[in-house]
Amino acid sequence: MLHVARTVGGTVFTRRFVNRAVTFTLGFITSYAFTNPDLERVWEVHPAFTQRDYAFITFYEVSDAHCAEFENNIKCLTRYLQTQEGYGSTKLVRLDNKSSGGPLDRYRYVGIQTWYSPEVMKKATSVSFSQRMIGKLPLVSPFKSVMYKIVVDDRDFVPSV
Repeated sequence: MLHVARTVGGTVFTRRFVNRAVTFTLGFITSYAFTNPDLERVWEVHPAFTQRDYAFITFYEVSDAHCAEFENNIKCLTRYLQTQEGYGSTKLVRLDNKSSGGPLDRYRYVGIQTWYSPEVMKKATSVSFSQRMIGKLPLVSPFKSVMYKIVVDDRDFVPSV
């Protein structure tokens, strides 16, 4: 009995134990970093809860001759914005002008971006690289987004059968 107690007490911090502790700690830190990329959302377990708090809607007025160039440049801009903190998602919708005289006739595209807060959106789009990408968009009217607070978002809802 004395031999067992001395062995247990004397060999707790073996090389095997330290290796396992280091591996577990690094695994926990890595998992934590990937599941909680934003410091504001530490309680959020990704992908169980995805919070898209703010939507920014932008109407793009583009001439018909520059549609392909616009789509390519906006794709590059959104790829860059995906790397920014607080980014949610982007949807770009092409408007088909089937009725004349409507309020949206002059616009060719509608962009909907979701961000966690207006501050991170402003920070991401005010970076010089973002401004250069926005400057390359062949727009007829200037780039301006309107912010809306998301009230209901059922995108992640899966109905039970």
